[in-house]
Amino acid sequence: MADAPPRNTKGKRAPAERPVAAAERTLQILDAFATRQRPLSLGDLAEATGLFKSVIVRYMTSFEKMSYARKLPDGRYQMGTKAVQLASAFEKSLDERLAIESCLSRLVATTGESAFFYISDNGHRLCLFGADSPQSLRVNQKIGVSISLDETSISRVLKQYDRAPARKSGYEDDMVRYSIGVFDPLTSSISAPVFGAGGRFVGALSISGPTQRFDVTKPGNLACVAREARRLSVELGYDA
Repeated sequence: MADAPPRNTKGKRAPAERPVAAAERTLQILDAFATRQRPLSLGDLAEATGLFKSVIVRYMTSFEKMSYARKLPDGRYQMGTKAVQLASAFEKSLDERLAIESCLSRLVATTGESAFFYISDNGHRLCLFGADSPQSLRVNQKIGVSISLDETSISRVLKQYDRAPARKSGYEDDMVRYSIGVFDPLTSSISAPVFGAGGRFVGALSISGPTQRFDVTKPGNLACVAREARRLSVELGYDA
């Protein structure tokens, strides 16, 4: 017997997810430019997508209006400036991830504790990246899970800097925060803000460990987090 469609909280059947035809046609046209990597005529686009030329013209009109495509004097189309911006955004996201994950690995190697990177998410803290301690007794965090903001060092950093004006320059060690047994009475954490280009707040860098082993008041641990947060900020474009 086939599984029944999911129900919503009121007991009614939730609508099944269906592909959106207009969105699929849009992506078909963009895929044609991505794979052929040259200006394309209406005939080229029709051949690549299987769509009628009259349909493609309507889409290209919207693409031109939104700067995703540009019509050349000979009637062919080429990708517009917005497409370049999308590619740049994709490359930037990969660069940021690599820098953050490298930073987390260094923190784990230096402190022996687990390291995480959080962002603010509508009154919650959301863990984007994490690196586990190699020790059997350690703090684990599920990536992608949102937790309500509280008084942990992570939440305090997020609350203080998330809506603050962009920071122009200068990274101060007193930005570091620590907490003991707030979310879990057996764990403690140290966190520091990370900034990017233009002084925008990017997120909170944090290390967490068992309170019995991890001394968050130790100057060396606090300085380690401050140093790595400053280094990561510089790698993300901040003038520190």
